[in-house]
Amino acid sequence: MTTTDSRAQYGGQLQFLTILGLIVTVITFVLSAAYDVLPLHFLHATKRVFALIALPVEITISAIYWPLIIFAPALMLPPKLDAAPGPDGTPPALFWIPLWMDLGLHAIPAASLIIDFFLLEKKYQPPTSTRIVTWLATGLGVAYGRWAEHCNKINGHFAYPFLDVMSPTARALTYSGAAGFALVVFWGLNALHK
Repeated sequence: MTTTDSRAQYGGQLQFLTILGLIVTVITFVLSAAYDVLPLHFLHATKRVFALIALPVEITISAIYWPLIIFAPALMLPPKLDAAPGPDGTPPALFWIPLWMDLGLHAIPAASLIIDFFLLEKKYQPPTSTRIVTWLATGLGVAYGRWAEHCNKINGHFAYPFLDVMSPTARALTYSGAAGFALVVFWGLNALHK
C-alpha cells in the first residue's frame, strides 16, 4: 500500500483478505449464537457452511501474516501516511497497529474457529469434505485473486505490499498456493477431528 489511506481507495478495507475473512468469521459466530438461542436446523447448517469457509481462510491468513510481519514487515505493512524516506535514504517508518488489534485480526479468529470446530462441531463428511470444499477453495482463491488484481488496476497498487513486488505469475502462484494451503489445512483438521 502506498501512503494513501485504504479507506479512500477503490475497494476500501474490503481489499484486505484479513477483513473479508473476519466478516465470514463474524457471520459464523453470529449464526452459532443464533442457533444456541433458537435451535433451528437451518441456522446450524448455514453456520457450518460459513465455518467451512472461515476456518481454513483464517488459518491461511495467520500463516501468511505472522511470518511476514516477523521476518519482513515492509512486505506486509504500509508506510505511515505522512512518512517520507530519511535523508540518508532509509525507508519510511511503517504503520504498525497495536498488538491487541493485531492479535484480534490475525490470530484470535483462527484460534476461535479451531476451538469451535474441535469442541462444538462434528467433522465434515463427504461430499462436503472432498468435492465441495475443493470447489470452494478453488472458487474463493480465484475470486480473491481477481478482486485483488481489479483493485490494483484502479488504485495503482495492492493492499498488501508483498504483492506489489511480485510478477503477475508469482501473484497467480501465490493465490493458488494460498487456496491449496487452505484446502490442505481443512483436510488436516478434519482428519484430526474425532
